[in-house]
Amino acid sequence: MRQDFWEYDANGDVKAGPISDNYIFSANGSAVRAYKAVEMEIIPGKVLTEIRQRFYREDGDKDYAYSITTRVPEYSETGLPCHRLEQTYSLGPLRLNTEIVLRTSSSLKNNKTLYSDDNGYQMMKRTYKKFTNNTLARNYFPMVRTAYIEDDLSRLVLLSDRAHGVSSQAGGQLEVMLHRRLWNNLQWNLGYNLTLNDSSVVTPTLWMMLGSVSATSKLYQTGAVELQHRPVVMLIDQPSKTWKDKELRFNSPVAPVVLPPNLHLLSLSIPGWNYSSNHDLHLSHLHSGKEVQSEPDYDRVLLRVMHLFEEEEDSKLSKPVTVNLKDVLKGLGEVRDVEERSLTGTWNITSLQRWNWKTADTSGKKNEQYWKSEDKDFTVTISPKEIRTFFVHFSSRNC
Repeated sequence: MRQDFWEYDANGDVKAGPISDNYIFSANGSAVRAYKAVEMEIIPGKVLTEIRQRFYREDGDKDYAYSITTRVPEYSETGLPCHRLEQTYSLGPLRLNTEIVLRTSSSLKNNKTLYSDDNGYQMMKRTYKKFTNNTLARNYFPMVRTAYIEDDLSRLVLLSDRAHGVSSQAGGQLEVMLHRRLWNNLQWNLGYNLTLNDSSVVTPTLWMMLGSVSATSKLYQTGAVELQHRPVVMLIDQPSKTWKDKELRFNSPVAPVVLPPNLHLLSLSIPGWNYSSNHDLHLSHLHSGKEVQSEPDYDRVLLRVMHLFEEEEDSKLSKPVTVNLKDVLKGLGEVRDVEERSLTGTWNITSLQRWNWKTADTSGKKNEQYWKSEDKDFTVTISPKEIRTFFVHFSSRNC
């Protein structure tokens, strides 16, 4: 496998044809290699080894134009602590009308077909197609957080911390557009578009996984969530006591909120809305024009849970999951009642009027088991790629 940087020369003259701007990618030709010299430094460590590669535009340049820092976890007695390579890139300032891509070349026989997500939610198959005009750009697709190529034996996955454009211009290749610097003579852009001539240095991060289709299917969905929600390291004053010596605030430690590995906790918060759970009543208050004084309900929590996996993506993790919300949230207090809401939390699910779409139901069953207030066992089932939203009411501690 090989990784390096390539540059597209962007068209900025409206008289010469379509131009590249914030909405259009229009290159003057195929990409060319963006460097002539590479420097590499390997820094071994007990936890991980860091490989630093610096790419120079010309042989005699003192300052590098691009860099890749790859972090390789070390083996331990218990095996790998993680199943991925982390790569951080540094790109810029770019030359004018340049669009820079990271090209990863492999021996995978993917026939220039890739998979990427439109919205960080559903993977879409992207088949390479030839067009009369602008074939290169029309085979670029959005990558919000995940893209991969595969064949019968293996899969190469890239996870991103931000949205990019992605393409497979040749067999076994996966290229990601990481940075652009553009300028053109279109009058509208000159007057209003302030983000084209970007001379900044960007430092995106990608996680790379390479393995069998079954192994990577288990890893990339949870890995994408971990990349989007990385721990934030903050400096604090030195504590007077160690964490082990600190006294607990309560008589017993608070039980953590733990979900099965194929579920993701999207939201757990106290809504800041000062309205009744009855949305019709809330609307009547607004239409009346009278100022209704209300306080946030601190015993009501907005809970939103998502199933990470798609149907048939994994033999075990793609199955529906049943959880007891009272047991899951027992560390926060005693659950008194649960009401299922629409995705936004605005409507009670029982009064929601949905659009009806003609769809192919591959599972043969539709999940219409909405939560009912009279059902007090607090058990809910979440199907693949389903997001369910609840208002959870706790018993007041002031009672």
